[in-house]
Parts: sequence; structure tokens; C-alpha cells
Amino acid sequence: MQQARTAHGRSPDPPRRTPAQRPCISTQHGVVRGHVVVAVNALRLRLAEPWTLDTLAEQVHLSRSQLVRSFDATVGTSPMAFLRQMRVERMARLLVSTDLSIAETARSVGWKNQFHASQCFHAAYGVSPTEYRRQHATPPRIA
Repeated sequence: MQQARTAHGRSPDPPRRTPAQRPCISTQHGVVRGHVVVAVNALRLRLAEPWTLDTLAEQVHLSRSQLVRSFDATVGTSPMAFLRQMRVERMARLLVSTDLSIAETARSVGWKNQFHASQCFHAAYGVSPTEYRRQHATPPRIA
């Protein structure tokens, strides 16, 4: 039995398959996504640690480049950008719910330098941490 040939004498390309029809690729992506879930949980549970790309990659048993590719494919951002966003979000919650200073709040989410923390916060929220706290302060209740 002969295979069908195109006008140029080549075999036609096989039909493209959807991801659901490619179990090997789906399984591979499932494993990669599993590593990202483990990484996100580690970051969330130990947010204040001095994370680097190397320490996070080591934590989930991936190379740095594979971790970056996995995060980008799964979350849509780099691991360090994701960590920065998590820190900024927790910092915002702490600014509203505690009386910690900006420096203490920054340290509690993993930043040693309050000025760097303030820059990251401003980039994410468009206001300084001090202004954010002022805008979101609940007025005192009158008894």
C-alpha cells in the first residue's frame, strides 16, 4: 500500500492535534504545572525568606531556565515578578490591618530595604505605602 504524496512528492503533514489529544505533552505540562504549584506554595508559606531564582529552582528541583519557562507558561509572569506581587499584596493588607511601620511591614514580607519595598509598592498601586495606608484607614468609631 502506498502513502499519499503531495505535488512535490512528500508525504502530507499529519493533522494537528489538540493538547487533549497529546497525552505526552499534557502529562509533561501537568508535571511542570505541579512544580509551579509547589513553588507558589513555598513562596506563600515562606514569603519573608530571601528568595532567589536559584533557591526557588532548587526547592522544586528544576533548572533556573525551566522554572522561568514553567512560570511563564502557567502563571504568565516570571517567578521573581510573581514573588514581588505576592509581597506587595501582603504588604498592602498589613498596612491596612496593623500599625507596623513601613520598614517593619517591608521586613515582614521579605524586603530588607524599605525604599526598595516602597518603590515596588508604588509601581504596583500607584501610591506610596504611607498614602495607601492613609487612603484605606477606617475612620474611628464614635461611641
